[in-house]
Amino acid sequence: MGNLSKTALAAAIITTFTAAPVMAYEAGDFIARVGPAGVFPTGESDDLDAVPGGQVEADDAWSLGLSFSYMFTDKIGVGVLGAWPFEHDIQPKGNLKAVTGSGDVGETKHLPPTVTLQWHIPTGTSFNPYLGAGLNYTYFFDEDTKGTLGDTGADLSIDDSWGWAAEAGVDYLFPNDWLVSAQVWYISIEPDAEVTGGTLGLNEDLEVEINPWVFMASSAMPER
Repeated sequence: MGNLSKTALAAAIITTFTAAPVMAYEAGDFIARVGPAGVFPTGESDDLDAVPGGQVEADDAWSLGLSFSYMFTDKIGVGVLGAWPFEHDIQPKGNLKAVTGSGDVGETKHLPPTVTLQWHIPTGTSFNPYLGAGLNYTYFFDEDTKGTLGDTGADLSIDDSWGWAAEAGVDYLFPNDWLVSAQVWYISIEPDAEVTGGTLGLNEDLEVEINPWVFMASSAMPER
């Protein structure tokens, strides 16, 4: 490649990554993002009455994430997080492993719709960082016991959960009306759960602290 061609290529790259300030968000803009999303729980359940020192915890899960922002002004917007259902295995922890072994003891699916009020921080560059805070509602379904616990015939029920959520993200805006985005949420998800019945005659009422970090990487095209 000749020097002239190299210079032209460098100029094109510089133009692509520096011309985006004209793409700053404006009131009325709607941004729909789609990409992989991961849920990483940080907590566990209360101790089981039948197994002192034994708890259960949800493992990590991945799914297709969707997030939306609607701009009321060039700095203030409302964000919505949605997703294809996440599916979690439920694992024994502490002394429960001595009873059930290390295999999964249950499973569940959930949907975590989350609404946040967002503040988009002006930078005068192609990067559009933002912070948000709001409310989460998590709907659990298809709960079931499995493995050693499932073999006893015990039933699992998980209540839906309301909690607060905090969000941080950044969009990189290209001058061709395209963007790439990275987002992270910390969500308070602390449902009540019941494990009942089966040959062990269980009657456990538990509070499960899931409290996950949620990460999402995505791309989108703003609607103006």
